[in-house]
Amino acid sequence: MEITAILCILLLSLYLALVVFWIIHSILDVVETRKREKRTAQWEAERLQFERERAARDEEYHKKRMDQLKR
Repeated sequence: MEITAILCILLLSLYLALVVFWIIHSILDVVETRKREKRTAQWEAERLQFERERAARDEEYHKKRMDQLKR
């Protein structure tokens, strides 16, 4: 085999390895992004629920204080 053929095969092999690595990395990145989006959505839902509960507690506290002031 000639040296140019060997170098060409080596270059194509390296290119193929790079392409395979890039495809695997892209797939893993998409999977990780979806997991992150689900976690973020869950955290956001929990935060909104906490804010609603806090607002309800604040409103209840405010009503009790206003009743105390009226007496």
